[in-house]
Amino acid sequence: MRRLRGTKLRFAAAADQNRVIGPRSGALAHLSRRALFGWAAAILLANQLAYAVKDSSLASPTELVTGLVAVGTFQYLAWFVIFRLVLRSRPAAASRSDWLVAATVSLLVFVPTERIIWVAATAAGMQMLLYNRGDRRLRAAGVVLIALATQELWGHLLFELVASPVLRLEAGAVGRLLRTVRPGTAWHDNIVTAADGDGIVIQPYCSSFHNLSLALPCWLTIFHLRGDGEAMHWRAAVWGAAIAAAMIVLNIARLAAMAVSNHSYLYWHNGAGAQIFAVGASLLVLLLCLHTPGRRVSA
Repeated sequence: MRRLRGTKLRFAAAADQNRVIGPRSGALAHLSRRALFGWAAAILLANQLAYAVKDSSLASPTELVTGLVAVGTFQYLAWFVIFRLVLRSRPAAASRSDWLVAATVSLLVFVPTERIIWVAATAAGMQMLLYNRGDRRLRAAGVVLIALATQELWGHLLFELVASPVLRLEAGAVGRLLRTVRPGTAWHDNIVTAADGDGIVIQPYCSSFHNLSLALPCWLTIFHLRGDGEAMHWRAAVWGAAIAAAMIVLNIARLAAMAVSNHSYLYWHNGAGAQIFAVGASLLVLLLCLHTPGRRVSA
């Protein structure tokens, strides 16, 4: 009888990897962390998509698709990596704190504001990051989820606190760059003016912060996708800093081009130049991220 019972237990574990067989009773008591955090991530993604298309619910199918596309390729990639890492993590039993965080995530999404999604995502990400029980994949999923929440919420809140000095620094960099080719260029606060009177006002959305908020989460996402949850090391961190520096230099060059003349401003801000810059910057980020140095990890 003992041998038969052991066989049944092994068969049950192989048949359902999301169910952890143990001495406790009840289906929920045996639910694995893998399944619990997978459901939490699915709830968060569903709510993000719902907010993306809420204004298009009564509109045409084209506008509905446009709303879904507006989420962004890098964000969809981040969600794919989160699910991949969570579903490949160890099927350990969920703890009480895991259940508490999952319940909090489920309740917070009922608050009628889009930002609360990212507060809930941060809570889930912190739980996976800090209480991973040595599971590198679960820890990496938490890192990517927090990076996604930072891109959507915390980074913007931080930028609002430091926007004024950051925009002044960027205006100074743009002004100094232009002065090398157009003597007489001046700058004050976030305004850059050429000798002939043409100039630009650098707004927050035009800041390098916008590029960084896309580039760094993309870098973290691809790093953990390629490394299957490996821990960050100094070579990868240096490469991430280089990607950030490249985005800052690229955006300053674009701002300088916009400040040359009114025609140049319209081209790089609203015209074909804006699309060229967006596609070019995205491809550059992707190529640099794919070449981030890594190391082999054991399965």
